[in-house]
Amino acid sequence: MSTNGAPVVRLDHGVVPTNDLGLSIVFLTQVLGADFRRLVNANLRGLNREVPEMAFFKLANHHGFGYALQGQPIPKPIRPMEGPVWGLELNERSLEEAAELLREHDVPVEGPVEYPASSPIAGSLWVREPGEFVFELSVRREDQRCPDPGQGHLGLCRLSHVRLEVTDLAQAEDWYRNTLGLVDTDPVPGDDQLTLAIADTGQLFILRQVPEMTQRSHYSRGPHVDVKVAIGDYDRFVSRLTNIERYWGPFGDRIPWHEPDMQTVYFYDPFGNRLQVGENRGHPH
Repeated sequence: MSTNGAPVVRLDHGVVPTNDLGLSIVFLTQVLGADFRRLVNANLRGLNREVPEMAFFKLANHHGFGYALQGQPIPKPIRPMEGPVWGLELNERSLEEAAELLREHDVPVEGPVEYPASSPIAGSLWVREPGEFVFELSVRREDQRCPDPGQGHLGLCRLSHVRLEVTDLAQAEDWYRNTLGLVDTDPVPGDDQLTLAIADTGQLFILRQVPEMTQRSHYSRGPHVDVKVAIGDYDRFVSRLTNIERYWGPFGDRIPWHEPDMQTVYFYDPFGNRLQVGENRGHPH
């Protein structure tokens, strides 16, 4: 259990769907300054689409951020910031400096914008990757800033937040509070939106209500939001989950690909957003 009594202690990493693994690798490494680490399932099973081919990186000091190759064309987004949107915190550069560096790479930038003083995020800018998923580069308030040095030419120091779409904000609030143990925090401005925090780290889940989840949200062959619980809390956390992922084949409770730590499960919120949980053991460098 965390020092604050909540089960989830860290937003650890995420995986994004892609139809072009090569373009995605170039984007994360050359545009966002990630360090490419490894390919997974680059074998016959991956080529036959039995398991997802995936590329993993160190991004904003988080190990395990990745892209998962999909077997079907991913639909175009139908609205701005169709989720998930990953928030990356800037430490060593201002938003204006980051925007200029991105434009030098011919990357279109939306923003920057400043938020009111009550917001835990002071300001943001947004970029679209090749598959039209959005990354949000942000600056936190001075008392909430990440103390770690920034990674890469942009100076990205951590995953600040993730924005997820839901169809019922009251149900989402109940589920994320009771399942993940998220807590109140000052809101990030936005219509039909709720901001909750991981108590131990201050990382945010920004939940936005939409009329319906789109086809784009159903690509789950690899993509997910990974959270960590304290060492020793895994069994207790998993025992409370009601929507754990099952798999094809005769052993539906066994993950059909190699995991670095097999003490992990994938599960879903009430709206189909896919999550993963494991213990907060850190990552090898």
